[in-house]
Amino acid sequence: MSSSRVASEIRRLGTCRVNYKGREMGYTKGGVTAKITVDIYEITVDQFGVVPLDAIDRGTTIEAVTPLAQTSFDNYTDAFPTLATILAANQLSSGRKIGTSLGTGRLILDPINDSDGIVIYKAWVKDVAELGYNNDGERILGVTWGGQIDEDRAEGDKCFRIFGGMS
Repeated sequence: MSSSRVASEIRRLGTCRVNYKGREMGYTKGGVTAKITVDIYEITVDQFGVVPLDAIDRGTTIEAVTPLAQTSFDNYTDAFPTLATILAANQLSSGRKIGTSLGTGRLILDPINDSDGIVIYKAWVKDVAELGYNNDGERILGVTWGGQIDEDRAEGDKCFRIFGGMS
């Protein structure tokens, strides 16, 4: 008998500098978080009951949420990768063939309090959770990022890295 187990850790990074594809995305509001999930496949046999005989790593995923307080045209372009940019008119448009890759870029989350930050080598937008105004007229663009494997990197360093504070 075998089973799958998922272990997750939520890292509260707080106030961060958010850099995507080499561009600063501005201020955040509400704190940046990252969820690191390890999927483990436990192999059990009848002779040992529920005690695993072996455990196999099925992958580690990362998801980061950045509540962006500056809803610039560039931030909209990055948050909605399926939209096309019409630069002459400073507009975004929609409509393209399905099956097109969303594209990725390096995402650096650098906390201003000198705590450990995170770099996701090939980050992509999974969701835009919030888009609107609150009662005070603040507009928050809540972007959820995922990490893909970067096959060009060394074994064991293909998705993301936690680093010491850069501030």
